[in-house]
Parts: sequence; structure tokens; C-alpha cells
Amino acid sequence: MNEERQRSGSSASTTALSHQLSLSALPDELARRLDLVDQVKVSELVEGLQLVPAGFFIEVRHDIQGDDEDKSTQSQGIVSKWRQKERLKTTAVALVLCLNIGVDPPDVIKISPCARLECWVDPLSMQPPKALDTIGKNLQAQYERWQPRAKYKMHLDPTMDDVKKLAVSSRRAAKNERVLFHYNGHGVPRPTVNGEIWVFNKSYTQYIPMSIYDLQAWLGTPCIFVFDCSAAGLIVNSFKAFAEQKTQESENGGPPRSGGSGYAGGPHNGSPEDGLSDCILLAACGANELLPQSPHVPADVFTACLTTPIKVALRWFCSRSLMRQEGLTKELIDRIPGKQTDRKTPLGELNWIFTAITDTIAWNMLPRSLFQRLFRQDLLVASLFRNFLLAERIMRASACCPISYPRLPPTHHHPMWQAWDMAAEMCLLQLPDMLESEVEVEFQPSPFFNEQLTAFELWLEHGSDEKKPPEQLPIVLQVLLSQVHRLRALVLLGRFLDMGRWAVDLALSVGIFPYVLKLLQTTAPDLRQTLVFIWTKILALDKTCQVDLVKDSGQQYFIHYLDSNDSTSSTDSRAQAAFVLAVICDGHPRGQSLAAGAGLLGVCLTHLRHSMAGLSGGASGALLLIKWLCLCLGKLCQDMPEVTTMALRERVPEQLAGLLTASHPELRAAAVFTLGALVQVSDNESGPLSGMSEQDRLAAERAIACQLLPVTYDGSPLVRAELAAALARLATGHVVLFKDAVHEQQRNAAQILRGASPGSGPEAGPGSAPGSTGPRSAPSAGGPSSVPAMERASSSLDEASKSEGNGHVDTGVSSPGVQTSATGTFSPLLSVSIAVADGSIHSPLDAGSYASADAARVGGGLYKHLLQAACTLATDPAPKVARLGKAALRVADVELAPVSIAAGQLPSANSASVPSRMHSMVSNSSFLGLPSSLSMSRASSHALPPSTSTHPSQPQPSASKWRSLAWRTSSRSLAGSVSVCSSPASPSLPNLPPDALTRKPFVLRMVNGENMGRAPSIDAAQPSSRTPSITRMHSLHSSTSGPTTAASSSQLQQHDEDSAGSSLHGPIHTADTPLPPSPVYKDSCEHFSWPLLEPQASLWRAEATHQGWLGGCVPPDPTKMASRMREKEQSTQRCAQLGSGARLKDNVHTIDSEAGSTVALLLHPFRPLVTLVDGGGSVRVHNYRHSTVINRFHVTGEAAAERKGQGKVVASVTFLHQLNEVQDGLLLAGTADGALRVWRNYAHKAEQRLATAWQAVPVAQAHSSQYHPQQAVFALNEASGRLYAAGGATPSTVHTWDMSQECCTQQVSGLMDCVLLGLVIGSATALVAMQQGKPAV
Repeated sequence: MNEERQRSGSSASTTALSHQLSLSALPDELARRLDLVDQVKVSELVEGLQLVPAGFFIEVRHDIQGDDEDKSTQSQGIVSKWRQKERLKTTAVALVLCLNIGVDPPDVIKISPCARLECWVDPLSMQPPKALDTIGKNLQAQYERWQPRAKYKMHLDPTMDDVKKLAVSSRRAAKNERVLFHYNGHGVPRPTVNGEIWVFNKSYTQYIPMSIYDLQAWLGTPCIFVFDCSAAGLIVNSFKAFAEQKTQESENGGPPRSGGSGYAGGPHNGSPEDGLSDCILLAACGANELLPQSPHVPADVFTACLTTPIKVALRWFCSRSLMRQEGLTKELIDRIPGKQTDRKTPLGELNWIFTAITDTIAWNMLPRSLFQRLFRQDLLVASLFRNFLLAERIMRASACCPISYPRLPPTHHHPMWQAWDMAAEMCLLQLPDMLESEVEVEFQPSPFFNEQLTAFELWLEHGSDEKKPPEQLPIVLQVLLSQVHRLRALVLLGRFLDMGRWAVDLALSVGIFPYVLKLLQTTAPDLRQTLVFIWTKILALDKTCQVDLVKDSGQQYFIHYLDSNDSTSSTDSRAQAAFVLAVICDGHPRGQSLAAGAGLLGVCLTHLRHSMAGLSGGASGALLLIKWLCLCLGKLCQDMPEVTTMALRERVPEQLAGLLTASHPELRAAAVFTLGALVQVSDNESGPLSGMSEQDRLAAERAIACQLLPVTYDGSPLVRAELAAALARLATGHVVLFKDAVHEQQRNAAQILRGASPGSGPEAGPGSAPGSTGPRSAPSAGGPSSVPAMERASSSLDEASKSEGNGHVDTGVSSPGVQTSATGTFSPLLSVSIAVADGSIHSPLDAGSYASADAARVGGGLYKHLLQAACTLATDPAPKVARLGKAALRVADVELAPVSIAAGQLPSANSASVPSRMHSMVSNSSFLGLPSSLSMSRASSHALPPSTSTHPSQPQPSASKWRSLAWRTSSRSLAGSVSVCSSPASPSLPNLPPDALTRKPFVLRMVNGENMGRAPSIDAAQPSSRTPSITRMHSLHSSTSGPTTAASSSQLQQHDEDSAGSSLHGPIHTADTPLPPSPVYKDSCEHFSWPLLEPQASLWRAEATHQGWLGGCVPPDPTKMASRMREKEQSTQRCAQLGSGARLKDNVHTIDSEAGSTVALLLHPFRPLVTLVDGGGSVRVHNYRHSTVINRFHVTGEAAAERKGQGKVVASVTFLHQLNEVQDGLLLAGTADGALRVWRNYAHKAEQRLATAWQAVPVAQAHSSQYHPQQAVFALNEASGRLYAAGGATPSTVHTWDMSQECCTQQVSGLMDCVLLGLVIGSATALVAMQQGKPAV
């Protein structure tokens, strides 16, 4: 035993998987039994993990299938219903006592001695009138103990008119709230089977029956009835029958039976079918039962249990206990010291324990919805039903069963009553010494709550969502009221909430919310971290709690915690505080205003600078904090012009620029989200922003757009999806200029489809910008030029771009008129004029310069590039990104429409039947909608020795192609280990389909009823709408470009006439075109709803993977990986032993590929599987041992059949590789157009999911005469995590992708201008590019 304990103790100190629960308070034997972790297996797992390389694309974010909008909630079936739709209060109480003291009812035979006490008053001890009045006052006082603010009205021995007036006045006083009607019928006959109770006539000579139906009509709804009389069950039965009759009358359409002139002011009175659902009944006994007459209980024992439960419970316990023989009397019980509201006194502690026990019984016995209605909706109703459970226990001992509606299950035998008996006994044992001893005796608190917390702690070790919920949960919430046990209860509650959404929902249903909301008013430092964690879990399930937090100024608590200098606060805990603040600001203007007023902006920026400094030093713990600081900033500024102005003054965009080049994709996505949130999408009806004019705001937003453009080719789908959401905001806030770019593309597409060139001569040559045209020919009839100032600026910009970049000619591959600076920012190739002292600007527009950098951005075609970026994202290989990209276009009321032209209709570049300029315009991306080579690389490029190109028209990409990273230094060598991984390309370039190297051409069409649902023909491509008003466009142009770029009225008028039919007008933002949601914010919020504490988090992740909640993202299995590593090493050794004498002479298996051609093949390293890909992109996974096809799908994720008239899916696979082979492998497939896709579960039938996808090389332009697109080739060095790609629109450049960072880190340019056959990794410092002719190193 001792050896085993020593081994357990030493192992627990050396591994992170050891038992996390502190068991110091438990016996050693129990602690040993709870430690279920096999330490021997743990050591084996740790050793196995050290042998396994890190995997790629195994994070939760690596699931881009595109079908998971509500996956997390639907998969777990969690829809929180804890919050009551309507909280009610009992504001009026009507007390009716029919006692007729001194006269017994004719149908009641009393025993001797019998129960006589009414409200703890003996009626025979005083004159009947005085006794009646005393009993009435006592009853009101007993109810006021539970609801002191209600309006009380009472009638003693009333007539029917008295009851009617009382009921009507009570309903009038309560209005829409609940009325309590208490009826004591101890002095009248039992109710009748027809549902009548008895009152008196005016002379008290007769009993007068009164219908329950009339009483309910007078009182209206909602209402609660308490009937304390014999055979009270008859009233409940009659009430049910009357309610059913009302419902039938309402369904039949007939007028409901009128029972009296009740108060009609409440909303429920006019709906008779609600009579039963809004009424609650408590009856003292069944239909055939009489009230107990034992002298040991009061005559109104039912009322006593409901209004004075502790006194009744202790007296009843004393009468049945042996303690009565030890001198414990009823008089001593009545002298228990303390107040019920003071939990430190004996009476207060007993009341506290009683509340916890009755809540626990109800929680465990009642359905959740019924518990919510009876125990959480109304404080008085909750107290009455807690006490009703006691009445059932006491009265059942006297053969009397209380009845309620809604009916409750029997609870008198619940085990928690034994805990109550023990607590009562421990208190009563101290009572004689405290009351009769001459020396003051200190009261010893009950160990009840400490024991219940221990039981709850044990449940946490073995409980789960599949087991019965912990019955101690209501007790844990009660313990939060005690300072002694509060910290322990909060820690245990946090561990329970961490078990998943179901646990949070249970805790909210039991009533945690008001407790933890009140705790935010405390200043105890030891509670802060746990409270932040609990609120993180709550808001991750239900963000509507933000309203309650703001109402109670809860945001102050979290701002102070985030800004505190407490060294004990971890970065994860501060990130949770930032998450809570982000949820408070999410779509809640009041929360945003209060948070901004409390200085949240400055707090976030201060910690962001500090955390980013730590991140650059290699601190990885700050990743979560930095991400949530960015998201919190975005939510704080989103759609709040005043806060956005403050952020722009603090130069937030400049501070976030560094995160756009961060190594972690989620940080880049969070930065994109925040930058997009700084773009305002709503009209500012109140005029200019405080301290910032409209012109300055638009200029700042265009600078943000320049920062966002290089992200278009980011390797992470999450970042690109966030960019699509940001572009949607830009398209909404700058709708006129954005739609002007749409109009230009539509007009170009129409002219191309009609066979006319929009350019003239050499102006439409290689230097033309995608989406733009050269100078137009002069109008035939003279007059002003139809080219607006923005178009002339774009033309001059294109000419300037031809001579930029050390002699290299821009051929349209990179963004025209735009260069990428060393810091990765987007800036126009302009010489911005300098304003002189007098404020004038000496720079004419015709000279090709602009009044300001902002004017240069507009004149340089910024909005055309934004539109092209949106089109690029709309055709992204990742379905999620493509969906959001299309949504961004729909915000601008445009959509992509494939061109209805066969490939053969557009002749090749050498054809003499079509002018060469036609091919130039066909390559124009305004027609094709193809992505341009925006910045992709985050490291400075390294040029190879210049090639001896024989094609002067072939592009020579400059070193600024794709995004560079200033803060990352790169060596000239290409990192990698000594391994060979060549592309399975054929020796010569295969004859690929026309669309294999490109994306399908499309045009942009306006979303309207005429063109919806069909591809545009030549005529349909011609735009058909009107431009926006000239006043609106002129206002925006002059506010952005300054006086030198503003077109004259005649020019704008001519432009409007020339572009007649272009659909540019429309609302800025309508309900029909909602802004796409932020994917990074949604996914990041989802993270906090998962278990975060170990070892619970690992267990849940494995279960979630099995259930498919995480999209099939499988966590590494150390045992399996270690076994596969050993198997791989053994296989390698066997192959080495065979040597070079091995010969291939046996045909083991023959596989029918079921296709005309097989372009790629991949063998599984550990299973008898082979993956084949045919020329159309269909993937088939064969089990060659059993000669079966176990799975088939298309490499793009689309159906292989024709898609809604868009033709057959074309995807020529040129590269196939298995990633993470010692784990559950991923299939990496590269296609000829340069797109890479990673598939998970590809060897499981119909379970494949797309993990990630990105464009590794710039996509080629279809049918281009400017250059010849190359088939993309790839090489992979999995040991270093680098993938090399070349081809596409830039065949002379090799791009290096870091798969762990999901970004392009290097770009090597200068390959020979010839056909690439493949890439081979030759050594750690060499990359061989196989070309036709000779290789290049």
C-alpha cells in the first residue's frame, strides 16, 4: 500500500495529466480510489509523443466545409430556456376567512381533544369577534413575511357581495400582476361536487353557495388560490372542468359563459382558454378527505405549513423524536434565538437550510419547465410551493394528501428530508444550553453545507451529461450567499460550468444568474478570477445577459479586472475578461457607450501594445489575449461613430498593421475584423462626426481599405473570410464609388461580349489594369469627353506603373497602379504634391499627380481593386470564403454570372480572325472576374539570376510581388531537410482542359428580377439601370479627391448619360441584403463554450470528435502515433536490408480505376488503400486488398455532375500527398490552377470534410494573349512544414508557404521562361525547378 501511494505521489508531480482535484479533506483511502489515472500508461504516452512530429491543419478552425452555420448548437441540442418570458409578482392578496367561531359546520364531527389553533391563536381563549379579528391580523402578518409589498385586503365571515367586491378590487389593484386568494372554510360546510364553496348571508343565518367559476371570473388571471378546508380536492376538480369548458367554448367560437362583472383591465381576462394555464391552486386535502384533527397540529395546519414552515416543522419533528423526553418542549422551540433573515443565527440558519433542501427536492423531482414556473417566476409563489412540500410531508402522516395544480409528484419520501431532520436535531440539541445556561454558549453552525459541497465535489469527478445531474446544485447556489463557503462554492461551480453547454444551461435553470450578478458588487480579490470565468461561460451560452450586466453596471467590474496590475491574473483570465466586454458591446449601443465612457478603448490599446511587445519576444501565452483585445476593440467601435472617431485619433489602424503580418492566422483575422469594424455602414444623420469631418472619415476608411487589400491571398480561410466581411462593410459605406467600379466592369463586359474593344490601340495593352480601360476614343460628334476624372487618373496611373520596379513591366498580374511597400501596406505609385504655405496645391491633374494621398487612392482605382478582391473571394477554393465573398457582392446588389460562351468561340491568340486587342480585353478581369496577384508573401523576395528569356512579352515580376514582411528576416536559402518530394507531373505538359489552368469567366450583373436565375447572354450583359443622383456622386467625389479631381457638372452629366442603364443606385443597406457576419468572432466565442480546464477539456474534445461536433477534427492519439512511428521505422529498416538487389516481379493487385485516365495516385502508408484521381478531378479511394471502393468525391467538393447549367466541374490534379501520416492522415491535393485543398476523413465513406484550401499561386487569366499560363507545380517538405509552388500567372516565381503559419513566407523570382515540369527538394539549401531544357537551382 505504501509503495503504491509513493508511486502515485511521485507520478502526480511529474505529469500534467495527474489528478487535479484537491483531496486534502478526504481520507487517504478515498483519495487513492479517486485517482484513476494509470501512471504507467501516462509515461508511455509522454514517451510516444516525443517521437511524433507536429501535425498540420488539426485545429478546430480547420473545417471549412461551409455547412456549419448552427452546427455547434444543433449538434448538442442546447437551446437555453432558463430565462422566463414573463416574470410576475404577486401584488394583491385577498384573505377570506369563514370561521363562524363557536358554531361547528353541520357536516363536520369533531373529536375530543381536537386541533383548535387558527394562525397560532386559540379561538376559545377570547371573545369570538376579537378572536376572529386577531386570527385575521395574524394571517396577514404571516403572509407579509413572504411578500411585504403586496396590497392586503381581508373579509372575515363575508357574504357573496363582499367576496365579489374584494375580488374585483384586488384585480384592479394588481392590474396585470398576480392575485393571491386565500380561503379558510373551517366554519362552513365542505365544497359541493358542483364546484361551490360556502359563505354567509347578511344575518349569518344561512350558508350561501358561491361558484368557483364566478370567483375565477371576478379575480381574472393570473391568480393563485389557496383553499384550506375539508374536501378541498372537489374545488380543484371543478376548476379543471370549468377551465376545459372555457377552452371548448372558445374553440367553438361561441361567447364564453359570463360569470360576473369582473375587472376587465388585465390582458388575460379576454382569453378564457388561458384560465387554467395562468392559475395555480393549492388545496389542503383530497376530494374525499377531512382535515387532520390531531391536537399535536394546528387546526389550520395547511395554512401554518405555507406561512410558518420552520415553526411547524420543528414542532412536528419534536413530537416524533426522542428529544421530547430530554426536556425539549414547544415553548423552547418558540424561543429559538435569531431572525430568519440572519443566516448567522440558529433560526436564520435553519430557514437557510430549509430553503436549500426544498429547492433541491423540487429541482430533482419536477420537470425543468415546471420548476422554472413555480420556483423561479414569482417569489411568493416559490415560497408557497417550498412550504407546500413540507405540508405534504406532515399532512401525509395524518392520512391527508394536499393537492396542487399543476400537480406535483410525491416528495414526502425524498432522502433530503433526512438531511433536514439531522440539521434540525443538531440545532435543537444546542437549544437548552443556549437558552437556560447562565454562561453564554456560542452557537455551532451546522456542517450541512460543507458536507453537501463535498458531495458535489465527488460528483464532479465522475459525472457527465449522460448521468443524472448533481442534486446538490441548488444547494451550491445557496452557499454563494455565505462568505465562509463562497470561494469553494464558486470554484466548484466554475468546474461544473466548464463541463459544457448543458451544464451552463442547468445552472441557469436552477437560478444561478441573480447570485453571480450580485457578486459583481463585491471587491474581494480572491473571487475575481473565478467570477470572470463563470461569466465567460454564461455569456458564451446566452449573450442576452449583456442587458442585465449593463443595467447593473457590470462592465465596470471587468474593465477594472482587465486593467488591474494583479500579477496573479493570468493572460487567459484577462482574455476571458476581454471576451465578456466584447459580448457586452456586441450589438448593444448602450453597452458600447458605457464601456467607452469607462475608458475601455484606452485599456485595450495599452494592453495590446504590451502584449504585442511580448509576442514579438516569443511569448505564446499572449495569443488569446491579443486576439480578444482586437475583437473587443472591434465590437466597441462597430457602428458607433463617436467611439470610432476616438479610435482613429488613437491611430488604431496603424497599431493593428503589424498584426496583419502575424504568424498566427487567428491574430491576422482578428486584426482584419477590427479594421473592418472601423468602417461605418450607417448614414450619419446628425451631421459630421465630433471632431472629424465626413471627408476625413472617408479618407481614413480608404486608408484602412489599402491595409486590407494585401490580405486577399492570405493562406488561412479564416482570414480571407474575415476580409470578405470587411469588404462588405466598405461596399456598404462607400456604395456610390463602389457601384461606379461595378458599372465600369459591366460596361467593359458588354463591349467585350459584343466584339468591340473598350480601349484603343496600345493603351489596352499589357499595362492595363484589370477592371479598368485605356482612354476612350473621342465622341464622334464632338463635345465634352465622356471619360470622368477618375478614369483619366487611372489611365495616367497605369502608364506610370509600366515604368516602375527597376525596369520590370507590369503586365496586369500585380495590382495595377499599386505597389506593396516594405511594411506590407498598399500605396499608389504616385508622387503626391506638397501644399505650399498658402494652402494651394501646385499639381495639375493632367500631370498625373493628385492633391493628396487619399485623392490618389481614389484616382488610382482603389474601388476597382476592392471590387476585384471581392470577386476573388467569391471564387475562392474554400466554400466558406466563397460564400462570404458572394454575400459581400450581394451587399452591393451585384452577383457573379458565368458567361454563356463556349471556349471555342474565343479564338486563340494566334488567330487572325479576331483583332489582338480582343484577346487583351478578354483577359481583362472586369470580364473574367479573376483574382490578381495581390500581395501574398510576408518575407522579402530573393531574385534568382536573371534568365535568358526569349519572350520579351513574358512578365518579369518585381521584388514587391505579394506581401512582404518587414519584421521577419529571411535567409537566401530555402529551409528544409534532405528529402525528396517531387510532384507527380508527367514528363511533358499534358493536354489539359481549357479551364484547368484558369477560373471560369463571369460577368457582374445587378441583382434584379429580370436577370436572376440565368447566365447572361451578349445582350444581357449590357447594364440596364440608372446611375445614382449626380448630386450624391459629385458630393462624394469632391469630398474624396479634392478640387483638382472633381469632374465638372457637364462631365458628370455626360458620364451619367454614357452609363445610362448601369444599376448604381439603391439603398445603402437594406434588410434584404444583410451584412455577412464575422466568422472569427463567432468561432472565437464558440471556444469559450467548450471545456477549458484539464483533464476535462481533453476528454470532451475526444467525445466531441466522436460525435462530429468539431467537424471531424481529430486530436492526436499518442498511442496510435507512437505505434505507427515504430512501424514506419521497422519498415524502413527492412527496405534498407533488401538493398539494391530487390526486383519488382510479382503482380500483387490490379485496380480498376473506373476512369478513362488516372492523373495522380497515392498509397496509404499503413493501410491497404490507394487513392486515384482521374482527369476530371474525381477522387476514388480503393481498398486493393478487398477490391472495393470505400469512398469517392470530387477534389473541389462540388458534385462531379453538371451544376445548374454551369457546366461540368473541371479540376486537373497535379499534386497528391498525405499529411500527418502517423496521425489520422489528411489528403493534400493541388490542382493545375494553383489551388490547394486539404481533405480530412477522406478514407471514410461520405465523411470527407474540407480542412483548408488556398490559392498557392496567382490564378491565370482565361484565354489571355499577354502571356501563357503555366500548370502549377508543387513540392512539399513536411519535416520543415514548407510547401513550394510555382506556375499559374507567375511561372517564373516560386512561392514558399509555411503550413503551420498558413502564409507565404518567401518568394523566389527569376526562373527561365519555359514550361515548368516540377519542383524537387534537393537538400536543405537547394530547390530544383525542372523545366523543359535544363533544371534551375
